[in-house]
Amino acid sequence: MEKQEPSYYSILPSKVRYDKRLTPNAKILYAEIASLTNKLGFCYANNKYFVKCYKVSIQSINFWLKNLEEYEYICRHTYRDKGTKEILNRYITIYEKPIEVNFNRPIKDFFKDNTKTSSIKSNTKFKDKNKSAKMNGNRGVILK
Repeated sequence: MEKQEPSYYSILPSKVRYDKRLTPNAKILYAEIASLTNKLGFCYANNKYFVKCYKVSIQSINFWLKNLEEYEYICRHTYRDKGTKEILNRYITIYEKPIEVNFNRPIKDFFKDNTKTSSIKSNTKFKDKNKSAKMNGNRGVILK
């Protein structure tokens, strides 16, 4: 199997970035996994690869992966030998679950959040004066 190389940059979605339940290092590991999944749609790097990248213990990597999996940001797929139960392959995929916070919220509520009360006064007086000026043949000059 060829060595898996991450892409040039990683994207860390806001739902991961602002999740207080995740450790900061788990968030960085998520970005690394997302970077490695760009090519094939899954990451096949093993824990030793992550240990070498981040120079931490294998227990740390396991804890970060468990943290990401517990809150459904990643999904680990392991394939074992039927006879010996030895792990043959392990794949990590990004769990694409939409944020369910506002699913049952009416669309009118979305627009209500973005509307601001206008502090601009109406220009109806100016328009009325401008009409009377045009009627008098004096364009742009307002007669009082």
